[in-house]
Amino acid sequence: MISLRARFLFFIVRISGLKNYLLKPGKAEKYIARDHARGPALPGRWLRKHCNIEKAEIDSQPLYRLRPKENGSALHIFYLHGGGYAFNIVSLHWHFIKKLIRKTGASVTVPIYPLSPEHKWDSSYAMVMRAFEQAVSLHGAENIVVMGDSAGGGFSLGLSQMLRNQGQALPSKLVLLSPYLDQTAADATQVELDKTDILISIEGIRRLGSWWMREGEDSGMFPASPLFEPVDRLPPMLVFAGTDEVLLADSLRLKQKGDESAAEIDLKIYDHMQHVWMLLPIPEAKKALDEIVGFLLAPKS
Repeated sequence: MISLRARFLFFIVRISGLKNYLLKPGKAEKYIARDHARGPALPGRWLRKHCNIEKAEIDSQPLYRLRPKENGSALHIFYLHGGGYAFNIVSLHWHFIKKLIRKTGASVTVPIYPLSPEHKWDSSYAMVMRAFEQAVSLHGAENIVVMGDSAGGGFSLGLSQMLRNQGQALPSKLVLLSPYLDQTAADATQVELDKTDILISIEGIRRLGSWWMREGEDSGMFPASPLFEPVDRLPPMLVFAGTDEVLLADSLRLKQKGDESAAEIDLKIYDHMQHVWMLLPIPEAKKALDEIVGFLLAPKS
């Protein structure tokens, strides 16, 4: 049964009309312009107090490296934030990263990758690939877990596939939170899911994809749509999705592909949950966090 707090938060988002607002011509563009003018959110007070924070740059893009001052572990999380490849990292992401550090003692790399529509997928991937290579040199690939929410989940899968394709060192595990894996949004089940999703729409998915890609490029191409790339020979994955989000279709198809290729994919589907609920202040998010921590700390089979 859905918690009262989750029910209330989802109700507030629904009546806010944000989903429909962003679909109106010109509205999303203005929203993104304001977001880019503000810039990315910065690590919060707890992180500044309890972690050593290094800010670096790759191709003029910020990169944050966080290491707890006490009770640190060898685990390293390479976190890719969501936002449809167009929106900046927000305080909710940093709050979630704080929880991961407190629970695991992990150090964390957070690339602030180039955003659309000013930048396209290739420049975003180039920056993130370099950031991952640096993380490997500092921590060792065997100690790294790549994790991301929404677009960051798609980025996490695409990054790992690209590393595999190039014969480079792979992370030890992947965690994908409501991953956005398919720019085409062409799965038949998404028509019904669009009716229950309070934030993401089929039209919105396709619009975001069009901004991240160049005119004439196929929206189903790799790595922009990593769902259509083979998922064999990848690290074990923990994937979360909600029954009421339009991107549930992406996670279900990923799981199906994994089963067909003997990939190790554990898909957790939560009833009545919306997009990236695991970052929200609700009981269901606490349960998801406990499952994530268990996966991070468990020995690799």
